[in-house]
Amino acid sequence: MVTTDPARRVHAVHARRLRRELLTAVGFSALAAAAYCVMLGQGPVELSPLQVLDVLTGGGSTRAITVVWELRLPVAVATVVAGAALGAAGSWTQVMARNPLASPDILGVSGGAAVCVVWGTVLLRPEWAQQVPLFWWRAALGLLGAAIVVGLLFALAGFSSAQRVVLVGLALSLLANALVYYALARADMHRAADAQTWLAGSTAFVRMEALLPLCLGLAPFILIGLWAQRQIGLLAHDDATATTLGVDVRRTRACVLLAATGVVAVVVSLVGPIGFVALMAPQVARIVSGAPTPQLLSSAAAGAAVLAGCGVLAGFLPFAAPVGLISAIVGGPVLVWLVWRGVHKNGRVA
Repeated sequence: MVTTDPARRVHAVHARRLRRELLTAVGFSALAAAAYCVMLGQGPVELSPLQVLDVLTGGGSTRAITVVWELRLPVAVATVVAGAALGAAGSWTQVMARNPLASPDILGVSGGAAVCVVWGTVLLRPEWAQQVPLFWWRAALGLLGAAIVVGLLFALAGFSSAQRVVLVGLALSLLANALVYYALARADMHRAADAQTWLAGSTAFVRMEALLPLCLGLAPFILIGLWAQRQIGLLAHDDATATTLGVDVRRTRACVLLAATGVVAVVVSLVGPIGFVALMAPQVARIVSGAPTPQLLSSAAAGAAVLAGCGVLAGFLPFAAPVGLISAIVGGPVLVWLVWRGVHKNGRVA
């Protein structure tokens, strides 16, 4: 029986979308969990799923315990957490910008972090900084560079127009790329090669002591995004419509930008720039769930699955490859497909 009551029909559509959203999130979470378990067994010392499970439940040999808990577990956790965070940030940015091809990468946050890290490690690293472990020195520089770009973005673009924010962010990103290439051109060959590895984006150097700072750094920005989540979906309409629906557009846009750029800043500062995940994950989740706009839960789950899957692919290669390199290789064709799909479906990218 088909209901003719408009209110019931709207409620039924909403309930159906919610079910598909939850099923999509659960499906991608299951894929991320499977990839996570595979990552724990991959490497020079291969472990079967039963051996990994034995170690995680308190058993296993001393060698297996060392390999899993000290080497692979932090990498796997950082990969899943970073992927989920980037997926969430991508969903916020795309809804705010009303553009499926927008992502935090184009706002210059990753570029700003890269500028500070490259300049601070290959050209201007002071003597006292030689005593600081390279991982934490890079993390501090990356956070500083990202914070500078976020400040410039807010100062130059404001919150009045999503398009203006994207354009200013793109300009800052291009400027940052030019500064990075200039620093690499002037750097010593060995230091430049080391910086290139970081620029590819890698979770392979993350150790257990870095997981707590990663999670604590992400927490406030995730909370800001969750606080604004109720009104974020209404930003998909034009500003006039969103205002009519009771949304404080400037304040909501400011919260979305702060949450998305802050999340990316923390991730980049610890694991380096990882491209395309924030772009791919929300759109893949949206297409699978059939939602009109990217949704937070499924986008985060898809981000975790995408980056964990890239980590698994990297583990099968006969040479060491940063997970960011794999995501870029996968993301390029996905970007082309998204553009083709938008043009083929609507006659434009939408």
